[in-house]
Amino acid sequence: MSVSHGVANVTIPDILFPMGRRLITGLMLLMMAAASAYASVYTESSLYDPMSSVSYYGTFSDVFSNPASLPLIETDTGALALSFTFSDDWNFREMRGEKMPLLQDQDWETSASFIARNVALTASFGTEFERQEDDPVYNIYSSLRIQLDVAYAFPHISFGARVAGGNRMVRSEKTISNIPGMFSNAWFSPFKRDAGSESFDLGVGALFTYDIFSAGVYIAELMTLSDSGDIYMGWDAIGRSTTLSVAITASRFLKSDDLRFLRPRASFSITGLSGRSVIEWEVELKLQFLPDADLSFALSYLEREHSFFRFRPENGFVSFFVRGGYAGFSGRLGLMFKADDAAHITPVIGFSYVS
Repeated sequence: MSVSHGVANVTIPDILFPMGRRLITGLMLLMMAAASAYASVYTESSLYDPMSSVSYYGTFSDVFSNPASLPLIETDTGALALSFTFSDDWNFREMRGEKMPLLQDQDWETSASFIARNVALTASFGTEFERQEDDPVYNIYSSLRIQLDVAYAFPHISFGARVAGGNRMVRSEKTISNIPGMFSNAWFSPFKRDAGSESFDLGVGALFTYDIFSAGVYIAELMTLSDSGDIYMGWDAIGRSTTLSVAITASRFLKSDDLRFLRPRASFSITGLSGRSVIEWEVELKLQFLPDADLSFALSYLEREHSFFRFRPENGFVSFFVRGGYAGFSGRLGLMFKADDAAHITPVIGFSYVS
């Protein structure tokens, strides 16, 4: 049996075999990730990326900020996405004399996503090391998070929804004094359930685009899990989890249909509609060498507990990221530090592949 496409005939096995290879490869890598890092802790340091915003669209990574961007992917298209991210939280003032100075509050995260035009299913795995007061003693957390994103786009506006949940395990008060001990305690030591770590969230988002302007809204906790373990829907959760964002992005192509070499974009976001909020300014410059080859530089300022543009640098964080991509592969290097304390930094290294 064959399917006619133009003047060429494509057989059903020709269609199924590449899909099967992708699926098998994805499942193998997913199992390898699970063996190497049982689960993932969704921490601000590991997931934070100044190249993503609720009002951004065009790449698959934007979907994690707002599911409404799923139908608007321009690059990194494919049915399978894999990623790995490493980060830590270093305080150089506390490193002197420690047995594992570069292992502070380290996170490893591996995720796999299966993507269709309007649906994406993501499983995230990872490990978090939490340093205790007694050096070199750590609590090691392992967690699993499953996320389903669905979206649909109309001209100039798209809507999306997200259902996500998971839990985590803990290996308490493990002594780690060398690299082998880090891996053996993270992967092979006995663990127990971390009580109260279960999570469930239903989020909804929308994205409006017109020419170079875009605006997005995302409510991360339209429904969530309360402390008592019940499904909860309330204005307090909606208010604190709502993000509003606007952005300006240069078009990918020039009016002559040539690829734009320098493509800048910028956004402003605010999270939390009552009381003190979190604000963030982002600017990015992308160098587009080829349709599937680019290099980006991003700078951002994020401030917690912000109130009516009364800036408080003691609550601020400055981030600088560099990301390069080619033929579905991409890598990023980032550095975050407190606005009033350059000795406290968070390095981030990430890799991803979309096929």
